[in-house]
Amino acid sequence: YIIIDFILSKIRYGEKTLQKIVKIGVVIAGCLGAYSLGSNNVANVTGVFVGADMISPFWGTLIGGVSIALGVLTYSKNVMMTVGKKITTLGPLTAFIAVLGQAITVYIFTQVGVPVSTSQAIVGAVAGVGLVKGMHVINLKTILNIVIGWISTPVSGALVSILLCLFIKP
Repeated sequence: YIIIDFILSKIRYGEKTLQKIVKIGVVIAGCLGAYSLGSNNVANVTGVFVGADMISPFWGTLIGGVSIALGVLTYSKNVMMTVGKKITTLGPLTAFIAVLGQAITVYIFTQVGVPVSTSQAIVGAVAGVGLVKGMHVINLKTILNIVIGWISTPVSGALVSILLCLFIKP
């Protein structure tokens, strides 16, 4: 945020030019973010099926991509509102920077083959933009609820898998 704000402060432009720059940046960052999401999260979900030789990598990618698209179209509003409004207040420029930060972070980890949480990356990026403005603009209750989710999710996943294995006896 500080770097981009500094660069933009040195360029002479009107308000309309700034809005155009930010809109183009948001589209580019959004595309990179979507690419990073697809390259990381589809692999996280379908990798177990491909690894067990249940489906080919092609079908895993296709099924995963379609499933992510359906999820976005049907159930993403609550999470979208939490990330976009409840952590801190975002403007067009800070939203662009947060998405770009998330996209670059996930892209780097994906390139080295490390599955990471895109949720953690975007929450960290949004919180980082907020921290530049000061701790007072961060909603700590929302952050606490998210961190509780981050801790309870792998534990819950393990417990559900254990119970399913005990019930099904593979």
